[in-house]
Amino acid sequence: MNVFVKGMLLIHIAAGFTALLVGVIPMIARKGSRLHNTTGLVFYWCMAVVCLTAVYLVFFKPSSLFLLFIAMLSFYFCFSGRRLLRLKKAENRPERIDRIAAYGALAASLLMLGLGGRAAFQLATGGNGSVFDLLYLFFGGLLYSNARYDVVRFHNPLKAKYGKMEWFFGHINRMVGSYIATLTAFATVNTRMLPEHPILVDIAAWTLPGVIGGLLISRWIAYYHRKFNLSRTSKKAVPA
Repeated sequence: MNVFVKGMLLIHIAAGFTALLVGVIPMIARKGSRLHNTTGLVFYWCMAVVCLTAVYLVFFKPSSLFLLFIAMLSFYFCFSGRRLLRLKKAENRPERIDRIAAYGALAASLLMLGLGGRAAFQLATGGNGSVFDLLYLFFGGLLYSNARYDVVRFHNPLKAKYGKMEWFFGHINRMVGSYIATLTAFATVNTRMLPEHPILVDIAAWTLPGVIGGLLISRWIAYYHRKFNLSRTSKKAVPA
C-alpha cells in the first residue's frame, strides 16, 4: 500500500470517526438551532468524505468493498435526509439530482443483495462463503426499501408516509438512520479484528446499534407528534 493510499485511508477513518462524534450533537440539540444546523452540516460533509474516499480505496484494496457499500448506504441516508428539508416549502419538488441519487442507490442495493445471496448460497452448499457477507442482505435490503420508497414518492407525493410532514419526520429518520448505519459498520468491522471472541460479540455489533437507534427514532417521532398535537395519520404541516 503506497503512501497516498495510506493517506486516503487515514482521511477515511478520521472522517468516519469525526462523524460518529459530531453526529450525536444534532440529535440532542434543539431542532433548528444554530448548534443543530452547524453540527448537522459537519456530519453531512464528513459522510461525503467517507463515501468519496471509500470509492477511491476500493480500487486499491478490494477487501474494502463492504466499507464502500456501507458508506454509500450511510451517505444516501444523509444526502436524502438533508434534501428532504427542501420540502418544507410547498412549491419545492424533488429535482433531477434526487432522482439520480435514488436510482443509483437502488442499483447499489441490488448489487449488495446479489453479494449477500451468493454468500448465502455458498454457505448452504458447503462452499467457502463468509458469514460476514450475509450482512449484505441486511444492508442491501435496508437501502433498497428506502430508495424504492423515494422513487415511489417522487412519482406520487401522496404516497409519502408523513404527508406534508415528510420534510420533518423524514429528515429525522434518514439522518439518524445514517448515523446508525455508520455506527454499525464501525462496530462490525472492528469486532472482526479482535482475537478469538464469543459469537455474541459479533451479533451485538450487528444488531444493537439498529435496535437502540430504531427505538430512539420511534421515541422522537412520538415525541414530536405529541408536541405538535398531531395524530399519526395527520397530513397537516408541522409548524415552523
